Amino acid sequence: MGDIFVSKDYKNLKGRTDKLSYYRYVETGNKYPRQRSKKGKDSGVEIETYYVPELEKRVFTEDEVRAFSLDKYGHHIPYVDGEITILNNYLFDYWGYYLNAEGLALYAHLKRHAYGKKDWCFPNLELISLKMDKSQNTIRNYLEILERYGFIYKFNVINEDRDNLEESSIYKIRKKVPLLTEKLLNGDPSIVIDDALEPHIKKAMKKEKAGLPKLLREDHDEYVADMIANSESVDLLDSVSYEEIFEEMLSKAKKVQDPSVQKEKMRSLSFVIQPKHMKEQDIIVWQSVLKEMETRISKPSFDTWLRGTYCIKEGNKYYIYAANEFQKDWLLTRYNEQIQEGLRQADPHFDELEYTVAGER
Repeated sequence: MGDIFVSKDYKNLKGRTDKLSYYRYVETGNKYPRQRSKKGKDSGVEIETYYVPELEKRVFTEDEVRAFSLDKYGHHIPYVDGEITILNNYLFDYWGYYLNAEGLALYAHLKRHAYGKKDWCFPNLELISLKMDKSQNTIRNYLEILERYGFIYKFNVINEDRDNLEESSIYKIRKKVPLLTEKLLNGDPSIVIDDALEPHIKKAMKKEKAGLPKLLREDHDEYVADMIANSESVDLLDSVSYEEIFEEMLSKAKKVQDPSVQKEKMRSLSFVIQPKHMKEQDIIVWQSVLKEMETRISKPSFDTWLRGTYCIKEGNKYYIYAANEFQKDWLLTRYNEQIQEGLRQADPHFDELEYTVAGER
């Protein structure tokens, strides 16, 4: 993964001379705990713990992005793609069941920008969402579906010559329509669907588990028979795992230390599991204290020493809960005066303050 030699005639994938880097985030398998408050059954406040995946940044060179081609995978139906956007009937008749009308329309919008021999584009997704009369969230969902079936692959983009400014993503586009695999045709009963998945992914997996509806499957059989009668080569693969293909691509990318990921790790070290049920007044008081503290100390210090802490009032005494002894001592020795001042502003009727570690009381 050496540096690209930049000649005077060099142009990046966006047709400019700026030096761009391309990246994707990969889940490491680790998760960070987070909490949020919501209304409980008895109009009180309930604290809910949830987990977010740890991400690792993988960076690609311009040459690697240029060389990557989705058309290398799967077996395709033959047709010629020129200067106009061609969408084969096979795409509508059979892939449409898995991509849905929205996915087909989105693929057409992306493919029209990958004209001639180009197999990439960097479209304005906001404009596409207006043209399709769909929300940007719906567009994002169907981008995931298109990537699931190997029709597109997304690369995030940073402009190194402009202080690492984030730019619109590059999408590699499949130019040829692949034949459905045997498993997409006939279903895969071994598929297990996790309830935690997003609804649009669960819907796709249910279809994959069942395969094409009987009428469509019979129509597909007739299509294949016609191809064979016309001396076309037909070879239906059992399956194509784009997840494995993409993982192989990602395994060759350069791993980099991302500051945002490091901040997440720092935050997780000082994370406190709050009681599931808390008094609403305690939450209001502590949020008031934290809001005041945010104006007094730096964001990194606030994220490290205060985010995730909480307080509980018993009688006229407040207990401040930290994640560990080190954090507790730091709050006591460095921020005790500011915390007491914040508590008095939020609740003048308290006499004592004690710092403790969550789980020890």
